[in-house]
Amino acid sequence: MKGVENVYTQHQPLLFQTMECISKGWLRDVDYPYVGNHFQQGRPQEVVIFIVGGTTYEESRSVALQNASNSGIRFILGGSVVLNSKRY
Repeated sequence: MKGVENVYTQHQPLLFQTMECISKGWLRDVDYPYVGNHFQQGRPQEVVIFIVGGTTYEESRSVALQNASNSGIRFILGGSVVLNSKRY
């Protein structure tokens, strides 16, 4: 079927929303206190996201889509392990 998105790729993880907030300058210091006032000086060019406990393939896909959108910010994803359905 043309024009029908895969039902398994419709979900957006919380990481996607966080990257959107970073791109638009809406990231709150209350939620992310280590950002401090450095973020207020301008948009970052690169953001490293490290997820302790592991990251998922879905989160990796979200980072790839965000990087492909040419938002002017390059997101780099890391984690202590890559989780799949068997390891989750």
